[in-house]
Amino acid sequence: MTIDLPVIPSSKSTKNKVNSSIPRWTVFSLCLITVLVVVAIIKAILPLLFFGLIMAFIWSQATKPVAHFERELRPSGKQLNLFYQKQVNTKYSSNTVDNKKGKRAA
Repeated sequence: MTIDLPVIPSSKSTKNKVNSSIPRWTVFSLCLITVLVVVAIIKAILPLLFFGLIMAFIWSQATKPVAHFERELRPSGKQLNLFYQKQVNTKYSSNTVDNKKGKRAA
């Protein structure tokens, strides 16, 4: 009884190469050119988008309505208004100083 072993082709044997109509260097050069074009487009578009977003933010901040605060004539006591108190004190103190100067000069 004999055992039939499968035939394994040697690596030295010539393999049939598939002939393509486009050379390999053409494919690589086209890939390189497309990569360069894509990088150039990205480098041109990304700064424009970035500065456009910055300008949109600045525009939105510049066109916000301005808040108008109403000043109370008399302090309501709801909050401590030191500015009003200082303003009232200086108003009366400046009048008294002017009156004293006027009396001394006359």
